[in-house]
Amino acid sequence: MLPVVLADAASWALAGVFAVAAAHKIRNHLAFRGILDQYRIMPGPMVPLAAPLVVALECAVCLMLIVPPWRWLGGPLAAGLLLLYGAAIALNLYGRGRRAMDCGCGGEATPLSGWLLLRNGLLALLACSPWLAVPPASGGWTGVVLAALMTVLLWLGYAVGNQLLANQGRELAGAAHG
Repeated sequence: MLPVVLADAASWALAGVFAVAAAHKIRNHLAFRGILDQYRIMPGPMVPLAAPLVVALECAVCLMLIVPPWRWLGGPLAAGLLLLYGAAIALNLYGRGRRAMDCGCGGEATPLSGWLLLRNGLLALLACSPWLAVPPASGGWTGVVLAALMTVLLWLGYAVGNQLLANQGRELAGAAHG
């Protein structure tokens, strides 16, 4: 039962991460296009086409992680997106020395950092958790309650980590102006 509970909690938490990120990108689509353009990973004319594709993929990941029979595809897609985002961050952070730009992850502006890469790597590992429950089995109501509690804990950890990353960005901005 524990592998099922872990897979459910990880999938639900990660679906929430992708849902929040996609919603932020939809609400602020012009700002997201600008951030995507700032990464300089594709020719500028492709950005208006790539931005909605990113949002569509994030929405698809969210749906796949929530629907148990599709998790086998949603997990690797989530991990792939997170690793792709990590590669773009690493290229700009270490290859181009660009720390001050917003990651575009969603929510509060967060500058590029090694911690952001670590966060994405941990989320990519979390995306592999649906494979823990193969073949799918039912954890019953107890499993659902445990998975829900674990999801809340994962979300709290993610929220605290994101806030620390955003605060780090404010500190850097304050030091540059002070």
